[in-house]
Amino acid sequence: KASPDEALFVYARALQGPKMPLAAARMQVKDLPLTVLLDDSGAMMPSMKISNFEQVVVGARVSRSGGAITQSGDLKGEVAPVEVGADNVVEIVIDTVVP
Repeated sequence: KASPDEALFVYARALQGPKMPLAAARMQVKDLPLTVLLDDSGAMMPSMKISNFEQVVVGARVSRSGGAITQSGDLKGEVAPVEVGADNVVEIVIDTVVP
């Protein structure tokens, strides 16, 4: 169970390739449920845009520490593969505890 003020990260990363998020948004658990648009405008690095990939993994993680780096005890959920460029609405269930 997560507290309302814990950090929530929603991200997209390459299905194959770098594990670093291509785009991410930070919210709080109290904002759930929510809709987030992940596109090139939220790129973590200008050279690594979502539009450069055909498929991505879309996920959400509750950070117990509030930090961006995944740690043991964080809660997460992911959906894959997600086709890039399609008008996809992805529902993520946060149901896994990071070991």
